[in-house]
This record gives sequence, structure tokens and C-alpha cells, in this order.
Amino acid sequence: MSSRKRGVMFSASGRPRRQRIVVFDESVPRERWVETLAGCRGHILRELPLLNAVVVLVDEDEEMDVQHLMNTRAGVARVDDDIDIHLVAERPRPRGLLMRLAARGGDEVPWGVARLGLDGLPYTGKGVRIAVLDTGIDVNHPDLRTVSRQGFSVIDGKRPTADDNGHGTHVAGTIAAQRNGIGIVGVAPGATVYSVKVLDEKGSGKLSGLIEGLSWCIDHRIRVANLSLSSSTENQTFRDAIAAARKAGITLVCAAGNNGPGPNTVGYPAKFPEAVAVAATDENDEIATFSARGKEITVAAPGVNIKSTWPKRRYKTTSGTSMASPHVTGVVALMLEADPSLTPSEIKAVLQSTAARLPDLKPEEQGAGMINAASAIERVARKRSTPLRKEVVGA
Repeated sequence: MSSRKRGVMFSASGRPRRQRIVVFDESVPRERWVETLAGCRGHILRELPLLNAVVVLVDEDEEMDVQHLMNTRAGVARVDDDIDIHLVAERPRPRGLLMRLAARGGDEVPWGVARLGLDGLPYTGKGVRIAVLDTGIDVNHPDLRTVSRQGFSVIDGKRPTADDNGHGTHVAGTIAAQRNGIGIVGVAPGATVYSVKVLDEKGSGKLSGLIEGLSWCIDHRIRVANLSLSSSTENQTFRDAIAAARKAGITLVCAAGNNGPGPNTVGYPAKFPEAVAVAATDENDEIATFSARGKEITVAAPGVNIKSTWPKRRYKTTSGTSMASPHVTGVVALMLEADPSLTPSEIKAVLQSTAARLPDLKPEEQGAGMINAASAIERVARKRSTPLRKEVVGA
């Protein structure tokens, strides 16, 4: 099998190829991956060291070569689909209102941020490294310029780290838009947000790209990752990637999906037990009609008519569980500033135990209930047996 970085999309026989992920046995070291596949047709596109795997381009016949290796125990553990992954599309379908940057006149606190119970909290997420695995971030937006960083991109193009969709910039603003006298303020304006671009301008990507993004997060000491993306399917490689990130100490906050109101509609990775799966509510604390339902929901957060940053110095109001999950990501950053020793499992447990149950909503709709930042921070402070500081940083 050729190891050229640029494989062809059609085989020698003219058949279309598709991306597959070949996972090797743990006993096969990285330097032997190409050798193990030497007798196979097709092309190796890239390596995925996180899972001891490679991405290959193969047609149906070429894939049989690889499957044969797996069946003959020649070092290949499995061959999985390189699943399509998409941003959790905004709801409703019509695009939200776009607004230009307003003149200085104070920081607007969007209703969703205000709903979390942040008043008087002495934390801003300072020192906490957050990754937004999405369509990129406009790091030059006035509200994000000092808090966001270009991190990593798996998307080819003239501007590989830029946000040419807008979705990732909107997510980043809710998490950490700074206090600068203009625009809006996010949940954790003292945190540092890294752009990890795994979705293209249309909001589409591949599982292999997500794995590369998670690997970058592990290597760069990210503590919390926001994944406002989803797939309706899963496989063992997907499960293993999420488990590896969680094991590395990353809290994974995931949008539940916008396929509601039907039952069992939570998408992946939110559906995995390692995730903090977030449902969306409106200004009346009602569950959004579009919000996915399922036993996997961890908590609910504001996700309807959410105003946040948008590329080119703009702001946009839109809806979706994509807008709900960054509220939770911001709260997790506050918790980690209060106690950097918190593990992902402890964070999830605190979020659930301190959430406020919303009346008339089922657990499949809201999980443990509406996220409550003040209660979560109080619980964290009690765990450390230290009182909350009295000064309010950045107020």
C-alpha cells in the first residue's frame, strides 16, 4: 500500500474509493504500520497515533486486502468507517439576525449567560485552556482577540485555521467573550480558547479529523473541549477516541443534537458515557422543541435565541444545542479555576448533583436539570475545604 500523502479518489480499476480507518494491534509499533500494509492496494492518507491507526483510501476490492490481514491475525485489529461528522445545525433553519459591532457602551450579558447564576462569583476561568472543536474561530474578533488562539486545523485551504462558517466563532463567544466595554461577555472571559478546526466551511468533517483534533488537545494540555458537532452513527474507533481524551483528563462537553422532539435522538459523541451531554432550553425554562431527548442527557442549558460573536466584527442570534453546550463549557472552566485538580468524572458528577430540576420536564429532556454555576462552584469550594474569595475578578 502506498504511503503517499495524496492518494487518488479512484482506484486503478476506476472504482471510487472511500476513507477507512485501519487500527493495528497494540503489539504493532508505529514504524511497522506501512510494512504491515505493504501487500495491500490503496493509499495511506494519514496516521492516527492516538489509536495506533491509519486512514486509508480503498475501493471495495482493495478493502478486502486489508480485511484479509485482519482475519489472518497479521497485526490489524479492525477496519472501521471514517464516519461523517457535522456541526449541530442551528435551529430554526432561517439564519439568525446578524448585527455589526456596536459602539462602546458596556458589555452586554446575553440572557443565557445571565441565566446561569454567575453574579458574585469570584472566577473567570483564568488559566484554563479550552478547545473548541468546530469550524474554527475568528481570533481577530474584538470580543475574542485577547482570549482566543489559533490552535490546529485538519482542513485544507488558503486560510486553514480561519472560521469560514461562523459556527465556531459563535460557540467561542458564549464561552469566553472578554470584558472590553463593547459587544457581549461570555461565561468565562478569563479563560483561553483554542481554535481546533475539524469541520469545513459547510460544517462537515470526518471522524479521523476529530481524532486528530483530540490528539492535539491531549498534547497541548487542554482541560475542557466543546464539541458542538454530531453523528448519527458510531463505531469502536469513535468510542476509543472519546475514551482516550477523557482518560487524558479532558472534560468533553457535547451538544446533544437538534433531532428532537422524538425519543432516543441524542447523537454521538454526546451519547457516549464519557461525555457531558447538553440539552437546550428557552427563556421560559422550557425544553426547546428541537432539542434531542434521551437517557444520555446530562444537564440542560440556554440554547434558544442566543446572541454571540460572529466573524468580521459581527454578532448573531441563533438557536441550537450547539449554543447550549458552550454555556456548560464556560462553567466547567470556572470550576477548574476554582480547583484545577478536578477530574472529568468529578466535574460531571458536580454538574449533575448541583443542577436545578425544571418542573414538568422529564429526565430524558433535561437530564439532572438546568446547570447552576453558583451551586457547582460552591460544591467545588467545599470539596477543597476553602472559602470562596470575596473579591470578584474582572467585575
